[in-house]
Amino acid sequence: MSAEQVRMGVMKLIGIRSSGSREELAARVPKAWRELASRLGEIENVVDPGVFYGVVPEADHHKLEGQGSYTYLCCARVRSGRSVPKGMESLIVPAQRYAQVTVRGGTAELTKATIELARFFAQNAVAPNKKAFGLERFDQKRQSVLAPPGRYDYDVLRPLA
Repeated sequence: MSAEQVRMGVMKLIGIRSSGSREELAARVPKAWRELASRLGEIENVVDPGVFYGVVPEADHHKLEGQGSYTYLCCARVRSGRSVPKGMESLIVPAQRYAQVTVRGGTAELTKATIELARFFAQNAVAPNKKAFGLERFDQKRQSVLAPPGRYDYDVLRPLA
């Protein structure tokens, strides 16, 4: 597993917000993914109905445990976000450079991905952009957002300053 630098253009997203402590998010986020998947047909102009984005304000990654509320948005990418279904919200993610790593395997791979991203930041003398959004990209061909935890195959993108 190795991280690489990638650039993503502007993305328009529509999705469902979950907020709370990390423990609360552990229950709320899977529920939000299920709701988004079941209501995907309500979202107009979806770019690719098989690709979903988990969005986290990068600043949340830098909070100490138990300090404040955390946010996670379960989203689909759209061509335009003019019509937003009830209970959902739209979000514009500006063009951004990211450090990207793929988490593939069991739970231990989550820790390895975190370590690899820290190594990438240190070796490339770059810092995360705390004013941007971090992303998780789920391609349904690799891993469903509805899959139970334990076996992973998705991309983590951390914004670069």
